[in-house]
Amino acid sequence: MFTGSRLYAQEPAGAPLIKRIDSLVNEYMVSKKAPSVSVAVLHGPDTVLMRGYGLASREANKQADASTVYEIGSITKQFTSSGIMRLVERGKVSLDDPISKYVPDLPAHEQNVKIRQLLNHTSGVHNYTSSPEWMKTWKADYTPRQIVAFVDKDSLDFPSGTRYSYSNTGYVLLGMVIEKASGQTYANFVQREFFGPLGLTQTTYCPSHPTDAHYAVGYQMKGDTIRVADYLSMTHPFSAGAICSTVRDLVKWQRALVGGKVVSAKSFEQMTTPDSLPGGRRMNYGFGLTVGQVGNKKMVAHGGGIFGFTTAGVFIPEDQINVAVFTNSEGGPDALAANIARAVMGIPLVAPPARLVASPLRDIDRDRMPGVYDFGQLVIHVTVEDGRLMAQAEGQGQGKFPLVHVGGFKFGTQVDPTLFITFVDENGKITKARFTQRGSPPVEGTRKP
Repeated sequence: MFTGSRLYAQEPAGAPLIKRIDSLVNEYMVSKKAPSVSVAVLHGPDTVLMRGYGLASREANKQADASTVYEIGSITKQFTSSGIMRLVERGKVSLDDPISKYVPDLPAHEQNVKIRQLLNHTSGVHNYTSSPEWMKTWKADYTPRQIVAFVDKDSLDFPSGTRYSYSNTGYVLLGMVIEKASGQTYANFVQREFFGPLGLTQTTYCPSHPTDAHYAVGYQMKGDTIRVADYLSMTHPFSAGAICSTVRDLVKWQRALVGGKVVSAKSFEQMTTPDSLPGGRRMNYGFGLTVGQVGNKKMVAHGGGIFGFTTAGVFIPEDQINVAVFTNSEGGPDALAANIARAVMGIPLVAPPARLVASPLRDIDRDRMPGVYDFGQLVIHVTVEDGRLMAQAEGQGQGKFPLVHVGGFKFGTQVDPTLFITFVDENGKITKARFTQRGSPPVEGTRKP
């Protein structure tokens, strides 16, 4: 009727971007069978999106929103590294201090590991979450020292400072440093130093048995069935992964971190500037944060994975873009978060590869492949379960995932269709494997005995 004007028919300026993000999230939820996803996106002074999708609790038919609380897993590490840097700024800790200064009863081979090496995962301290003994204790409550004790008998994986290998044990030790140097429990320290002053009202050390209706329920796949995730006492992840938060609080935290409200500009630069390994090889891990690129801009990020939850936080400091994506499934939303950042930047998205088509594999060949494969910055455990070849990345906080044979002893996975592992047969024995992800050049890994 009112053909002379389209004033009331126009969409808000940001509507196409929001529709694009909605579409990306919906595609993710279908492909990963995720019960819920919560997303927060900031760009400059604007809140682009603050929304939940799906069910935070299937049993209670509880809808997810931006105030739904999730276990954030290893995103916790940036809170821990920030705590260490605050103590460094106050002169209570030095990055070159040996860990034995704060935890004196460690075995001899760990005593000279430096704080800096724990922060950037070059310590060589073995990762307790890969310990078979630890896997039998998930329901029991433990002290941090008891958690570290799972690897007391293990030698260092390599001389400290010579290689990178992700270690949750290292970040439990850093939490113990915070407690010793501050005179507070880790939970009280992060509450008093960060959560309270920064107004992170829904961020806390996770309760093992939450009663607040805002908390999401974690789920995992068992075959083709979604079920409530296995129980894990929150005493186990401690300062390596025991913080709970919302997407709303995480983007607020990111802004505070970049804006000098958490640590000084100098400390933040240290946290986001990876060191080099001997020989000049550059890492992509700083202190509790990874560093990469989206388009031609520096991207700072970290993901998390813990029983029934996977999370991702991405920010582009130069463009003031902040993205948080939390889900109560084990699907891993890192690629989704990065694509949301690309959508905000107006650059092409990274399309997921075509679905894998399985190629026949003889049982006798399948059964030759289980073992532990060391790729330097990544260690992958391969097993056979219920007739399927399964893989799990050591220390990444994520569950096992099936490998799909695509031919020639090359395997992919539907969890990340860009990831491929090719097993190498030498004289009738599988001796090594080649790993590639997101189109990177293959990295060769040796098979441990």
